[in-house]
Amino acid sequence: MIWLLVLNFYAAPPNAVDWNGPWSLGTSRINDRQFSTEAQCRNAAVQIVGQMHQGMLAPIRFKCVSVAAGLSVNAPR
Repeated sequence: MIWLLVLNFYAAPPNAVDWNGPWSLGTSRINDRQFSTEAQCRNAAVQIVGQMHQGMLAPIRFKCVSVAAGLSVNAPR
């Protein structure tokens, strides 16, 4: 298994200052890196969110998702 990181960014109205919600999903993105463990994925997520919060204080949620690292011969398509 490998782990993929999905980040969800929530947005306030464009004219909001010190907005306290409610928040709407602005965008989602999958990080380009693949991780060999869930712990590595979560660690990377915490660092990315921390970096983003240096300039943007909107809520950012993440989820680490496991997927098969490979498929066997004659795997269904």
